[in-house]
Amino acid sequence: MIKRPIVAILIAVFLSIVVGALGYFLLVGPKKGELDTKQKEIESTENKIQSEKNTYKELVDIKNRSAEYEAKLAALEAKIPKEAELPSLIRNLQAAADVGTGAGLPWLSFSPGTVAGGGEGGVSSYTFSMGAAGFYDEVVDLIYRMESMQRAISIQSIAISPTSSILSMSYSPNLGLVQVTIDAEVYTFAQPEGATAPAEATPKPSDEEEPEEPPEEPPEEPPEEPPT
Repeated sequence: MIKRPIVAILIAVFLSIVVGALGYFLLVGPKKGELDTKQKEIESTENKIQSEKNTYKELVDIKNRSAEYEAKLAALEAKIPKEAELPSLIRNLQAAADVGTGAGLPWLSFSPGTVAGGGEGGVSSYTFSMGAAGFYDEVVDLIYRMESMQRAISIQSIAISPTSSILSMSYSPNLGLVQVTIDAEVYTFAQPEGATAPAEATPKPSDEEEPEEPPEEPPEEPPEEPPT
């Protein structure tokens, strides 16, 4: 037979284990779950703080580089202006061709076209044709100046022919003078005349959703005849 002291010790050990287990599940377990939840909340908050810090750094960088961005925007607007800007284009082309300010070619003619749409991103374009005369190296200089302008110019064709007469003045054919006609295209965000924005389509009811018919009004009852 097992002695009573040993039985008492075993019972005490068993009870301590049970009490410890109950204490863990009733007290320690819930607290540990709360600690895990709080730890996850802390990590989430730290991630949000780090994200806000990164956003703040980006905003500070944009603010510090605002002058650079404005300069780039101005350069882009100069290449493709919001309006056709034909007078300024003519002045710049004259400055590129004329003697003293440009290639040194006498300005002969200029013929602009009309604004035509159809480009991507709402960009329109119009062509122009200009004529000048002088030495061949001056013609090459003019073309280089046109391609180097702030305004985006796409040269479509160049026609060069020898000449001995410039602005009603006759010269020796041995001088090597040439006459050039340049066809080019420029771009703008201006819309062609008479262009209108596409009208929004009115949604039609689907086959499943038929329009509700107005409820029928009850027929009017005849007025009661007064008693005789």
